[in-house]
Amino acid sequence: MDENALKKTESERYPSTVSEEVQTLTSKVRALEDEISELKKDIHAIDFLQKKPIISSDAIANGGFWIVAALAVIGIFF
Repeated sequence: MDENALKKTESERYPSTVSEEVQTLTSKVRALEDEISELKKDIHAIDFLQKKPIISSDAIANGGFWIVAALAVIGIFF
C-alpha cells in the first residue's frame, strides 16, 4: 500500500512542476518573440534608411577599364 501511495504523490507532483516549467518557458518564448519582432523592425528601418549607391562598383570598374583601354589605344597610335 505504501508503494501505491508513493507513486500517487509523485505522479501528482510531476504535473505541477512540469506545468510550472512549461509556463515559465512559454513566457520566455513570448518575450523572445517580442524581442525578435522588434529586431526585425529595426533591421527593416535600417535597410530603408541606408543610402544605396547610385552607381555600383561594378559599373565604375567597367567604365575605368574602358577609359584605360581607350588611353592605351590613343597612346599607341599617337
